[in-house]
Amino acid sequence: MKHSLILAGLLALAAGAQAADVPSFKQKPGGQPLVINGKTYYKQAAPAGKLPQGVSARSAASEGGVTLKRGDVLRSEGELAPSRVSGVVMVKLASPRDEAAVARDHSLSVRYRTQSVVVFDAPAQVELLSLQQRLSADKRVKQVQLEVFSNSELPQ
Repeated sequence: MKHSLILAGLLALAAGAQAADVPSFKQKPGGQPLVINGKTYYKQAAPAGKLPQGVSARSAASEGGVTLKRGDVLRSEGELAPSRVSGVVMVKLASPRDEAAVARDHSLSVRYRTQSVVVFDAPAQVELLSLQQRLSADKRVKQVQLEVFSNSELPQ
């Protein structure tokens, strides 16, 4: 009886601490941190066999830090399932007339559009963080978001 009360107390304490968001109960994912759409994700370093020929992991890291391409797998602190980068870019334009020019200037193809929001597909080889920075600096663009999804978020 005494042991079951102690065990129940420990379980309640652990559940309460986890619900209170105590950092010691959460493990931070390993990898390089990067912020996408205001949320911090962690990208695992590519294994030596996955880097382009003639590029070492050390030189890749020193040449600009973290890169983000279509298909990259990311983890965030609050999620159990890994997320994946789709290569889809949502752009809110200052004027709908700028759609074709923005697509042409940034080598994007239109997937879907509304009056002021356009969903673009980026080419597979494009580095998405630099694309996001270039689009954010474009005066025709009000807002840019990259799509990051996980299989747990897909409709059943």
